[in-house]
Amino acid sequence: MNWIIYFFGSGAAFFLGVGLVTATAGISSIYQRKWTPRTATLGALTGLILIALSATPLPYWFYGMAGVVSLLWLVTERSERKTIPKIRPLLRCTVVFLWCAAILMEIPYHLGHALKPAGHPTLSIFADSVTAGMGETSLETWPHLLARSHSIDMQDHSQMGAKVGSMLRKAEKTPVGNGIILLEIGGNDLLGSTSAIEFERDLDLLLAKFAGKGRIVLMFELPLPPFANEFGRIQRSLVRKYGVHLVPKRIFVGVLTADGAIVDSVHLTARGHELMAETVWSLIRTAYAD
Repeated sequence: MNWIIYFFGSGAAFFLGVGLVTATAGISSIYQRKWTPRTATLGALTGLILIALSATPLPYWFYGMAGVVSLLWLVTERSERKTIPKIRPLLRCTVVFLWCAAILMEIPYHLGHALKPAGHPTLSIFADSVTAGMGETSLETWPHLLARSHSIDMQDHSQMGAKVGSMLRKAEKTPVGNGIILLEIGGNDLLGSTSAIEFERDLDLLLAKFAGKGRIVLMFELPLPPFANEFGRIQRSLVRKYGVHLVPKRIFVGVLTADGAIVDSVHLTARGHELMAETVWSLIRTAYAD
């Protein structure tokens, strides 16, 4: 089960889907056999389904254009009309071009970015129960493990059941100075009853409150269930607006799918908190360089 969650949650399904579509278009150009149209149809449809299920939040206009061109290409592969061979090569090339462009658009969101040295900044964490835990008194959560292991001045504002809206209300009452602000929030909105409109409104206000000179803001990208593209589109749009560092979702999913890391589908075990502390340190350690 963990590999399935990682496959779709990390974005790997998107890249495999694009690979299948472009590969079958290329094979159709090189090999002209009786089995070619069927292979192209099967491979491309499988790829398009994987792309859709990955919920990768590329622009809707791009999906519309690439989807229409891909379907037109598949129709021409099966058509026997005499005029089709003239446009078939053009459609194949267009399909390859569009989906290669999709990869170039998506890859930057899967690459990490080192933080600039900032002395010894305070780390303020605003997060939900993935960070806060489920109230286990015997469990040392990852913010405290991180602070203890690396002598970081840390303020943990995480709480069980937190949503972006409730964290916004908490942030409005909490004095937050300069330093690093880390947001692990939005999962309860995504899986709960929060609408995309409410999510966008609350996240816009939350990031506006935190963004500013003297602060480094990081936010974990939400791993999206199928067809939840809108939440991802909103998150990416707003982090660009406010200059927030978006932590690739593959990093977060990598912790959640590690052996022995979770007690259910989300909440961390003691081992999971250790892994999360190590992961977060790898993201922020360059800011603590002398």
